[in-house]
Amino acid sequence: MKRNCLKFLNIRLKLTIWYSTMLMVIVVLFSLFLYLLMFQILETSEKNFLQDFANEVALRINISKDNRISLSESHRIISSGAQIVVYFMTNKVIYATSNLFAKSVENIPFNTAVRMFELNEKDWLVYDQQIYDEKNKPIGWLRIGRPSATKRVMNSLKKVIFLSTPIPFLIAVAGGYLLAKKALKPIDDITTMARTIGHTDLSKRLNFPNTNDEIGRLALTFDEMLERLESAFKRERRFLSDASHELRTPLATVKALVEEALESDLTKEEYRHRLISIHREISKMNKIISQLFMLTRCEEGNWPVDFENINLKTMVEDVIVEMDEYALQRNVKLYHECEKDIFIEGDQTLLTRLFINLIENAIKYNKKGGWVKAKVEELDQQVRIIIEDSGIGIPQEDLPFIFNRFYRVDKSRATEGIGLGLSIVDWIVKIHQGKVNVTSTVGVGSKFEVSLPKHQTKLHST
Repeated sequence: MKRNCLKFLNIRLKLTIWYSTMLMVIVVLFSLFLYLLMFQILETSEKNFLQDFANEVALRINISKDNRISLSESHRIISSGAQIVVYFMTNKVIYATSNLFAKSVENIPFNTAVRMFELNEKDWLVYDQQIYDEKNKPIGWLRIGRPSATKRVMNSLKKVIFLSTPIPFLIAVAGGYLLAKKALKPIDDITTMARTIGHTDLSKRLNFPNTNDEIGRLALTFDEMLERLESAFKRERRFLSDASHELRTPLATVKALVEEALESDLTKEEYRHRLISIHREISKMNKIISQLFMLTRCEEGNWPVDFENINLKTMVEDVIVEMDEYALQRNVKLYHECEKDIFIEGDQTLLTRLFINLIENAIKYNKKGGWVKAKVEELDQQVRIIIEDSGIGIPQEDLPFIFNRFYRVDKSRATEGIGLGLSIVDWIVKIHQGKVNVTSTVGVGSKFEVSLPKHQTKLHST
């Protein structure tokens, strides 16, 4: 039941309750320890005093030849407040500083242990010690009695504890509540900020002072998370805008061709020409959708990756043969350089797609009469793939963005392509734990260098 009640309290009250409970337990335990320690010290001190005092009194007892006992009292004995009784062995009182005390304890059996009894509503400590003559023969008993201050002092201490503990306890509880309130205020600010942020406006930030404590790090992490979310939402909006634009263009073309074919009386050859154009646009849409599907599955981690031992020499030769006709149409010459078998642990389908995308881009953005060279080099523990061309090049300001989805250097969209090929290349390189580097000069050409480890060392994920 208590746990269910605490569930509905805020953290500030929970901290205060926890702090107050722990403080109460500590104060109670400390007070109990102090009480018991003080009791032990007082009791031991009084017993030791009584025994030491009895030894001193015993030294001042004088025994005459006729066995008469007298006591030479010193100032310390007189001012001690202790009562002294001397007995013969027959329990007859021969000396007493107080007849009342002597009569009150007369029937108590002699005992060498310090003990307590009550006299006139006061606690007294009594100690008996045997006395001897010059021949070391017991001749009597010495009894020392002294009022005990232990109970009185302990009662006073108890009152002090009960009266003084609540005040600092209440002050500590109030201070703890205010401290918790101040410490948790930034969290309230974060909560308020989070409630005001919507998916349409992620530009707000906490801008919390960098205090380098838990709250400061939480606020900084929250701002960084908002930065990432804002960037991700911008990318998604741009992605949807670009995707809809890329699909809208071929759809509009198909629609226009169909409407023209339906409204006009065309010849068989003209209908065939329209169908070829429609087929080309549908193929373009199919390519866009296929690449979008591939990227989506890759980013969600749903693309099956099958690593095996692959001969890159054979792979690059097969891709060159496959791209040869496309290069011929573009009047671009293809070269490849890989003199020996080079093996790597990788996914056959993905690495083939990497070669195709890079070489296709190099051909697409090349000059008439230009060239594309594919080269594979074996290093110590890595393999380097180089795709170099004599094409139009990439401006320096565009290089940081060429791997973004739908990003195209040619803003006029005069060339074919939808800006997804290099995004797929970037993901393939990452899934193989590699790196890709691009250098380019406008009007001279571009060079893509991909470095891949020969062996995969850990589990892969997107």
